[in-house]
Amino acid sequence: MALPIKPNGKIKYLQCIRCGETYPVDDYFEGCPKCRDEGKPANLTFVYAEYGKECPLPYDSYSSLGEGNTPLLPVFDEFPSFYLKYEGRNPSGSHKDRMSAMIVTRAAEKGYEGVAVATSGNAGLSLASYCAYFGLKCAVIATKDLNPQVRRFLEAYGAEIHLTDTPMERWEILKRKKEEGFYPGSNYSNPPVGTVHFGVQGYKAVAYEIVGQLKGTVPDKVLVPASRGDLLWGVWLGFKEMKQADPSLALPAMIACEPFARLSRVLDGEDYTRSFPGETALKSIDGTTVTYQAVKALRESNGFAVEISNEEAEAARKELAKRGILLELSSAASYGAYKKLRKNGAVGEEEVVVAIGTSSGFVEI
Repeated sequence: MALPIKPNGKIKYLQCIRCGETYPVDDYFEGCPKCRDEGKPANLTFVYAEYGKECPLPYDSYSSLGEGNTPLLPVFDEFPSFYLKYEGRNPSGSHKDRMSAMIVTRAAEKGYEGVAVATSGNAGLSLASYCAYFGLKCAVIATKDLNPQVRRFLEAYGAEIHLTDTPMERWEILKRKKEEGFYPGSNYSNPPVGTVHFGVQGYKAVAYEIVGQLKGTVPDKVLVPASRGDLLWGVWLGFKEMKQADPSLALPAMIACEPFARLSRVLDGEDYTRSFPGETALKSIDGTTVTYQAVKALRESNGFAVEISNEEAEAARKELAKRGILLELSSAASYGAYKKLRKNGAVGEEEVVVAIGTSSGFVEI
């Protein structure tokens, strides 16, 4: 079902988040050309003519399945200043729907045959759903251990499925699909830059919603499950834009929840373009690479990264499930991080903390 597409007329230009170079609005799938040539890939972001109370997006009118406005839930009486932003209430069950709305709209606007995505599950489900709604083809590239239930859903949406032996092979196929006329709905370059800037813009609304739901209060800390940091950076962008509109507004510390040391090693001085091997059952935030956007969000916000083991994530998921909230294992890492940080004193009892519960656990059980 094609809806009218209306670009935002207040977009000024795109700007590199690393070197500051400006570019006209276009699809730079490998990020800033200048930084890419230097071997230091970095994403671009939109600069708007003005900022206000509403979240600016690349489009004023776009394809939507009703994503966003997800609940901010107080979960535990013993933790009265802790809230869970439950993204599992989005149409396909994850935060990825916010990104998909922007990506599918852009692909349709530019006349692409469809959208292709390299995914562990959630992004594929989301983009397949939105492509089906908008009448575009969808190619989903995953490894052979793809959850069978996810695969059934993808087949129901009519997605074209490619399965690979290794995660990196997914990026090779995605790059080929781009050459065949598919809009890339995720990163395909190595070292990675992250998802195209149109998609990342969709995540800014999370920040606006949080502040609205807290009646104007900005959290002290925001916990985000992270791999290449699209959501981490997008949420941080939202908070920064709100501060541009209202300089008196505070800013939160962004905390990345990762399954093994990657971002924490970069913050300690290692190069963000290198590989960081590790093993985890937290498939949605797996991967041996990080991005400049993730590192920048942590450094600018005076945040940090915290490692969450399989066992800590599973314990957190079980606790939340007993309170009526069933999260994907990777998503439960944010609550696991809160517990860990409270225990070691990195988060105080009075601090207002929001954990992003990125995805429902219903497709995983």
